[in-house]
Amino acid sequence: MTTRRLLLALPAVAAVALLPACGSDDDVRGAATSGTAGGPSSSSNASAPAVDGGSSAAAALQLQDQTGDGATVQVASVTAVEDGFVVVTLDDDQAGPGQLLGSAEVPAGTSTDVRVDLDTPVPPATDDDDGTEITATLVADTNGNGSYDEGTDQAVPEPQDDDDDDDDAVDDDADYRLT
Repeated sequence: MTTRRLLLALPAVAAVALLPACGSDDDVRGAATSGTAGGPSSSSNASAPAVDGGSSAAAALQLQDQTGDGATVQVASVTAVEDGFVVVTLDDDQAGPGQLLGSAEVPAGTSTDVRVDLDTPVPPATDDDDGTEITATLVADTNGNGSYDEGTDQAVPEPQDDDDDDDDAVDDDADYRLT
């Protein structure tokens, strides 16, 4: 009976001894994901190691179509690894950032229903029945002064992946209808 128990226990002991030596090839930085959540607008998600310049380990932003008087924009959800800003611009369908409408501070972590008071109101739609297209972008407090500085503070980039051919920022677009 002792020999039989020894033969049964030997493979288990060998497995316990060898498994810790077998490392994992998993990338500890994570992987990028993106998708839509709750409605017609899409969200941007990013996953990368935190580095200077605002890159993040799990940055995301979701902006939904909305109606209002043009003085404020409501951002559904923002996830930032470090303190930063949500910057709202007019999406003028041109390369580069559109006209700055306003910004709001966001703390590290996830914030919902972030209200952005606009310095420049959302203009009426020109020839689009869906409203005026706006963009919300997650921006890092690059210079660390606690104030949004256009031209100095940088958009938080999404990580490069096989589907990207340029450097995308963590942002989202939506239609804004004036009441």
